[in-house]
Amino acid sequence: MNLLTTFVLGLALVGPGTAHAEPEDDDSEKMVGGTLPPLSGAPRSPVKEFDDDHKPSLDELKSRPLPNEAYVGAKMLDLDPQFVNAVQVGLDQMYQRDYNGARDTFEAMEETFPNTAVGAVIDMLVWQALMLENFDYKYDKQYWTSSKAARGALDKAMSEPGNESWEHLLMAAVLGVESIHTMRKTQYLSALNLAFQAMDHIEKSRKANPDFIDLQLADGMYNYWRSVVTLSTNALPDFGDERVKGIEQMQQVERAGVFLAPMATLSLAFSWMEENDYKQAAQALARNERRYPDNIVNNMVTGTNFIYMKRYPEALERFAKIEKTDPKNMRVHYWKGVALLRSKKHDEAMSSFQTYLGYEHLEDYQKSWTLYRIGQVQRAKQQWGEAYESFKQASQVDGHKAAKAAMDRLKKRKKDGKIDF
Repeated sequence: MNLLTTFVLGLALVGPGTAHAEPEDDDSEKMVGGTLPPLSGAPRSPVKEFDDDHKPSLDELKSRPLPNEAYVGAKMLDLDPQFVNAVQVGLDQMYQRDYNGARDTFEAMEETFPNTAVGAVIDMLVWQALMLENFDYKYDKQYWTSSKAARGALDKAMSEPGNESWEHLLMAAVLGVESIHTMRKTQYLSALNLAFQAMDHIEKSRKANPDFIDLQLADGMYNYWRSVVTLSTNALPDFGDERVKGIEQMQQVERAGVFLAPMATLSLAFSWMEENDYKQAAQALARNERRYPDNIVNNMVTGTNFIYMKRYPEALERFAKIEKTDPKNMRVHYWKGVALLRSKKHDEAMSSFQTYLGYEHLEDYQKSWTLYRIGQVQRAKQQWGEAYESFKQASQVDGHKAAKAAMDRLKKRKKDGKIDF
């Protein structure tokens, strides 16, 4: 499990997201099912931001032309502080959604630090980020073209000595993004093979620079999510409960990560959501929001978390902010519809779901869940026949289980003479 794919992994794990069941519905959208036991002890306090080896004196701080984080990362990775600082600036632009600015920053780095492959990698990440905001494959062709170019540039960089930890980290990112992208297309064996290749590069990066703290994000996500999956089913071998350890590792990266602190924060939010600790999830998401108020992924997750907390007006405010940031975003219409449905604003919810259903880049599960939600709206309005047909359509798309159950309940109520359609 690699590092720079935290946004992808988080959304892949929850798919369209979790949703509490209505009184007569089993409509959870969690990808990881089952009931988790309580955490065995609260995670310990995160590590200090910088350890004693990296902590400069006040005079040193005043005399340095770059932020201290650049020197910390340079020491960990044995890189030029200017290079580390430029990467941090470029990633910050990514989180801010300044995708053109990020491309410009990394392309300029290629001139100052040639043969580092950063320009090709950032192009790949931008195309992936644009798809993540809608959770679609709209730029699939551009993504694969840029990912192939990134691999080629990294192969060339790796053929020369030096920068081994950084180069293996980048290759892990490229392969990891490919793995998650492939997994979303249900090509599981190919995705697993890519994931193993990514993990191999992570270990090579760790071997070259054992003190590079950002690598603990991969460890933390692995320990947490493997525990969740194996605790949720009897079909897999027992891994033990390493969730607390995983959370602690993610917290360390959040506090002291060179490049991946915001991603660690988002990863923690998903973990707290899986634990049904929506208050802690909200706190994590708010930490990211303070730095990146217009980040669509963070705001989308914040809005869904408000839905789980039944704070529907706040969820709708967050979705309105996304619409203002990017009026062309379509995924927001689905979650806005769920918030409106929960708020019993059925006509507005129907409008949102129908808008989303008209999007040309929907996956089957997105179609089926939207049709199912439309059926819920129609049922709430006692439009029994229309609701049954919507549930039927959802079931026909991909065998949607909740839709099938809803159809069965409507048929039983009709048989019992309680409704007619």
